Amino acid sequence: MQQSQSATEPARANADGVATTTKAPAAFRYYDLVMAAFVTILLLSNLIGASKPSYIVLPGGEPWIFGAGVLFFPISYIIGDVLTEVYGYARARRVIWTGFAALAFMAFMAWVVVSLPPAQDWPFQSDYENVFGNSWRIVIASMVAFWVGEFANSIVMAKMKVWTKGRALWSRTIGSTVVGQGLDSMIFYPLAF
Repeated sequence: MQQSQSATEPARANADGVATTTKAPAAFRYYDLVMAAFVTILLLSNLIGASKPSYIVLPGGEPWIFGAGVLFFPISYIIGDVLTEVYGYARARRVIWTGFAALAFMAFMAWVVVSLPPAQDWPFQSDYENVFGNSWRIVIASMVAFWVGEFANSIVMAKMKVWTKGRALWSRTIGSTVVGQGLDSMIFYPLAF
């Protein structure tokens, strides 16, 4: 019986003598791009979306006010489902921790930058504080809600895949998102406001 070729190229030594390859294993193809998309959406929904309330007019003529972040934050749950479905729970968990660390670092850096004294002739400090100076209560609520919601989404997705024997993808994606988003909302709003 003939052995199949490896999904990676043979390792080569770089200038430092460290073995490297130029091609990722087929199982992890696009993993880094999916992780980057997940973290980017998470950070942008907290940075851009949290800063601007918007509204739409409902059919009865009543305005419905919402934070603009709700427009694209749900995409992180779709990406979370893709991560769990394609790369497995362990890899999805790694991405969630990466997103959590990036969110914590962003919150800390926003606090540092807002706290720095402005240049003497810069008139926009109060505007800057309004946009980037979220209260710590909102920051903590967002981080806790994200952490619980994303892990719940990923765990439910993985467990349902076992229960359904890999069938009924639609039920896994909908079910896990309902649980994850539900927990996220139930935790965020009471803590933040």
